Amino acid sequence: MPLDRPDQEYAPSPGLAQRLAHRYISYLLTRNAPLSAPNPHAIKRIKRWTIVWAAIAGIISGTLIGGGEWWMKRIAIDGWSGMSLGEQIPYWIAYYAVVGVITAIEIGFLYWNSLRGVTHITRLAGLAYSQHNAFTPSLQLTVHGVARAALEYPSSGNTIYGINPHAYLHGWKLTLKALLYRLKISLSSFILRVVMRRVLSRLALRGFIPMLMGPLYAIWNAWIAWRVLHQAHLMAYGPPRIDALMHELNTLSRAQRQLIVQGIGELMMRNRHPHPNLVLLLSQLLASLPEQPQSVDIDWQQALGDYAQLDTHERSAVLESLTQAAILSGPYRGARKAFLREVYARCQTPLHEQSVIAQQQRWLSGEEVSVSLTPASNAG
Repeated sequence: MPLDRPDQEYAPSPGLAQRLAHRYISYLLTRNAPLSAPNPHAIKRIKRWTIVWAAIAGIISGTLIGGGEWWMKRIAIDGWSGMSLGEQIPYWIAYYAVVGVITAIEIGFLYWNSLRGVTHITRLAGLAYSQHNAFTPSLQLTVHGVARAALEYPSSGNTIYGINPHAYLHGWKLTLKALLYRLKISLSSFILRVVMRRVLSRLALRGFIPMLMGPLYAIWNAWIAWRVLHQAHLMAYGPPRIDALMHELNTLSRAQRQLIVQGIGELMMRNRHPHPNLVLLLSQLLASLPEQPQSVDIDWQQALGDYAQLDTHERSAVLESLTQAAILSGPYRGARKAFLREVYARCQTPLHEQSVIAQQQRWLSGEEVSVSLTPASNAG
């Protein structure tokens, strides 16, 4: 795939749901003129209201489902406690059929709510686009990314410029990961309802189900919506920061940029996911190399040794570049934290983790717009 089409590298064959989500987001974007600069306050407001609507949907559906069970057992059917399981089965079948309908309506609303939320965030991020012409490849990549986030899709697993994001997932782990994502997408709300109903039943709180189930579902929906919107926020804010970062990276030597490519590839594999921001950054880095390679081989142990051999100034620039890559690809925890700790430790350089967290927060809040590769940007 050509380096100037990172969107096709990221999503070479999107499924039907992703294509429809992509078209819907693109349609909503073109209905409004692009902004000349990000509007962080409006983004904060959109995130808040999208989460509120997700919570309201949970309250309504939880109350209907919990209240429906209470109504069935206490009012609609006489002598419920004296009925055998065989006598109760027809009523349970009817009850769960209604639960399925309510859950399907709720899930549909949540997807619509998420898609509109990520679209607003993308527009309010100040990305340039035309209301009449096709989007640029970098914007297409971002739209694919936020669409997958809204649909709660996992990594597709296709190679990105020769890098396999699932390189560290083998056999049963890869199968389990795919299964868990499918369950989360299609059955998470339904499973939560069944499990919580049983838990509350065992705790002898049946009479409180209508009051408890609504808030529980609201918290569940709000948490999922927050995760989706945070991912979209990172993706939408990524391209301008990558442009600023590339302005700095183009001043580095070829050897330094090659080592940064190695780090980005390793970070993708550690994350088990080719974050759209990393795909865009990698494509631009590869295009900046004299040979413009279409794919790369990641030799992490060799790269770690090469990092340590750099002189102090070169090493500082490479370390800060990899820090920026981690900031661009998600919250500073888990695989990203372990990745930076390993790199800094191998280079015998202190990692000021609170500074990394604060830098990402300033960036997402709109307080920080410039990118520097000087050591001061990671000072504690």
